[in-house]
Amino acid sequence: MKIEWKKVTWYSKAAALVLFVGLPFLGFWLGTRYGEIEGYVAAGKNAGQMALQNETENAAAAYYTDTGTWQTGMRPDAGFSIAYPLDFPTNDIYRAASAPGWRANTATDGSLYFTLTIPKVFEPQTNLIEATLTAGSSGSALALAGCLTPDPGAVAQGAATSSAVINGTTFVVFHSGDVGAGNYYDTTSYRTVHDGRCWAVEYTIHSGQIMNYPASYGLKPFDRAKLTSVLDRIVGTFTFIK
Repeated sequence: MKIEWKKVTWYSKAAALVLFVGLPFLGFWLGTRYGEIEGYVAAGKNAGQMALQNETENAAAAYYTDTGTWQTGMRPDAGFSIAYPLDFPTNDIYRAASAPGWRANTATDGSLYFTLTIPKVFEPQTNLIEATLTAGSSGSALALAGCLTPDPGAVAQGAATSSAVINGTTFVVFHSGDVGAGNYYDTTSYRTVHDGRCWAVEYTIHSGQIMNYPASYGLKPFDRAKLTSVLDRIVGTFTFIK
């Protein structure tokens, strides 16, 4: 049968009617299916991103817990070693000249051997500014006399005192704090007398008054327990090697 394409017939009218009525429904169905597929793909991406984020957070938590995977800094010149996470900046330049600053809350002279900084990115979107850990010692008579007693500032704030045995050495633990211009400084000091010197391994957490930040920043209080647990683990690796 010869088909005359330009001739209008009953079946061409029927086909046109079917297409006119059916195409919108077909387009709607295809659009719905595309939206569902796009939703499945987006959900899969989000799930993958969440899984990757959770895996990263779990790996980080495990790393900060496992001290055996940390960098170990050996200081045979000063007679100690200490381990710490690799992502925390350190400075172990030995300062031969005795000067203040070897520990907090004292004006006595001493030697500062090691400084570690935990930057604010450790607790992003919080009021943490930074945390600093130091190790130092002094052989002055005044430093030795006050080594195992609370500092005047700590007494004024009613700081608790305890003790801890770290790798065979007993340390007395002191807590003190300071406030100024919307900034908080909380110090935990582990101190002991070893080889005729007063030793201090201590850390200071510097944070800001969260009410001083604009609400648009969306900051939340830093996780103190998380931060102090890492700092205490670092202190827990301190070992005298002579």
